[in-house]
Amino acid sequence: MSDISNTPKSFEAAMRRLEEIANLLEDGETELAQSLELYKEGAELAAYCTRQLRDARQQVNLLSKESYSDSNKEDN
Repeated sequence: MSDISNTPKSFEAAMRRLEEIANLLEDGETELAQSLELYKEGAELAAYCTRQLRDARQQVNLLSKESYSDSNKEDN
């Protein structure tokens, strides 16, 4: 994922690819070198998804704080 062209188009696309990778690794049919490449790709995708979830959580927290602040202003 270090190459910008490999960046997933979306969180959902990354999750689908992670599932594909997990299935490929679980079936035991891939050679060692390919398994290592798949594992590396999976680790990068997992890191991408973690960042996306963290960013979404921060946005929700910010929006919640803004909403709470706005509702308190209306009460005064």
